Amino acid sequence: MKMIVLPAAFAVAFALFADPVKTYSHPMDPRLHPDDARRLVKPPDAKTFNNRLQFMALRSMGASGYKDALDRYVVRDRLGDIIWAHSGMIFNKNVREQAEELKRRGLYLFDLWGFVPGSGPGAWTQFKRPEGVTEMFEEVLGDHWLGMDNGEQDGRYVGGYAGQMEPYGADRFQQYMNFQRHFERMDCLLGNKMATLVSLNFGHYFMRECCYTLIGAETAQALPNAQIYYSFIRGAGKQYGVPWFGNVSVFNRWGWKAYPKEYDADPLKKGPGPDKGTSLALMKKLMYEQIFYNSVAVGFESSCYWNGDQLSPVGRIQQGAVDWSARHGDPGVMHVPVALMVDFYSGWSFPRHLYSGQVYKVWGALPYEEGDYLTDGVLDMLYPGYQDASYFRDERGFNVDTPYGDIADCLLSDAPPWLLRQYAVLVLAGRLAPSEELRDTLRGYVAQGGWLVLTQGNVDSLFPKGLPQGRVTVIPSPWGIAETPQCALPVRTVVGAPLDKPYPLLPETRRILDGVFRAQRIFATSPDPATNGLSLVTCRRGKGDYTVCVMNNTWESVRLR
Repeated sequence: MKMIVLPAAFAVAFALFADPVKTYSHPMDPRLHPDDARRLVKPPDAKTFNNRLQFMALRSMGASGYKDALDRYVVRDRLGDIIWAHSGMIFNKNVREQAEELKRRGLYLFDLWGFVPGSGPGAWTQFKRPEGVTEMFEEVLGDHWLGMDNGEQDGRYVGGYAGQMEPYGADRFQQYMNFQRHFERMDCLLGNKMATLVSLNFGHYFMRECCYTLIGAETAQALPNAQIYYSFIRGAGKQYGVPWFGNVSVFNRWGWKAYPKEYDADPLKKGPGPDKGTSLALMKKLMYEQIFYNSVAVGFESSCYWNGDQLSPVGRIQQGAVDWSARHGDPGVMHVPVALMVDFYSGWSFPRHLYSGQVYKVWGALPYEEGDYLTDGVLDMLYPGYQDASYFRDERGFNVDTPYGDIADCLLSDAPPWLLRQYAVLVLAGRLAPSEELRDTLRGYVAQGGWLVLTQGNVDSLFPKGLPQGRVTVIPSPWGIAETPQCALPVRTVVGAPLDKPYPLLPETRRILDGVFRAQRIFATSPDPATNGLSLVTCRRGKGDYTVCVMNNTWESVRLR
């Protein structure tokens, strides 16, 4: 077993030798996905990326000086081969020359960012593509052209558009249709070859459109918990056959990490500085975590240089990760034995987030119902305290303790039977709309040895004639949560304070789920599930060959006993 510990605190992971644990050891391959034969946009596979982890470097391509920048980022400092350029590049008169230079160097052009519907002028704006430019990228770069950017638009939709749709308060199906129409038009405007940087957790709806090359998130910043971000991202990627990438932001609510010649050192003033924004400790943890999540590419948002030329501490962390990856190679396939399923039209999202002052909303417009509180409760059991992300200066919530390990993917209820067979356990983590197709899928999953966990409310609607024969665990409560509010209503959110939970999981629900989740661990940071300041990601390279990433989520040294 290999182990990486972040930050540098001594730790040993317990190997658990109880009942055998089911593992799935095959990386997601877009070429094997059933949709691959029919989609015009082919997501990259391992061969596209030369069968190794890639790193993202330069974030702009000005009309002049770009060759020197490429020499510095790519050649001298070895920060990565993926160029994540601003969309202003497409308006450069020498854009074809730039594309040919990238081709000559064997580099990738990815996610040209800056398009924001209804905005501008400035770095963020709505623009019209020059005729033929994206087709030229396709011609010159081939599969090294990875598409235009759908960047943080699910959050912007929830914050800026969802509340304007009429009729306000329409049901979840109509909310989905509003969302779908908005993004179908945006994809068309940008050429229908896209990558997405989600800012909430609506990536499944993008991936099913078959015009996306990659999905990822910009973690830290003032955005949600990174672990649940990637439980949805991995689930969307696996469900629709699209690889995922990792990215870490230098920003937070109070400034951003940068290394200019002059800066205001006052920690109470917003702005750039070496001691502002995301801490180096969190940036390093999140980058390595995303490597262990089987991302095909990772990188930092910016700030890799001091005074424009000398590598900054941020740049040195990325350079160190490049070296680590070259030495150790692929950590193996992440051990994710648990699937959490929510309804396709649920529109569930984080209880609080940057894009709205309202809490406990789905689709940005409708209040949580019983099944949504169940989703929150199950996620909070696996990732306790995740709702705190971005609301505290000490960075709690961005990466939380994992008492059972980081073991879950989030799927929608249209997940096919072949995908569900990859998971040892399937938890129906919300209210699911009944259909014969879903019943058949769940019956088939159980018949082939899967372990189905559901509340009595889903039993009544999905299986009125009787449960499937096989391993099924029923939580004896309609939705597994308290039936009366456990705090004052309405709940309000305050920066610097925890979020009240009006309908937490019942003790019996927690007891049942605890038994299910603890049975799926291969390694743990304590013999019994505990919040002990540590989180853990397990990857399997082969029989008896594992790489384990242990992360310290505190600001002090932590020892495992």
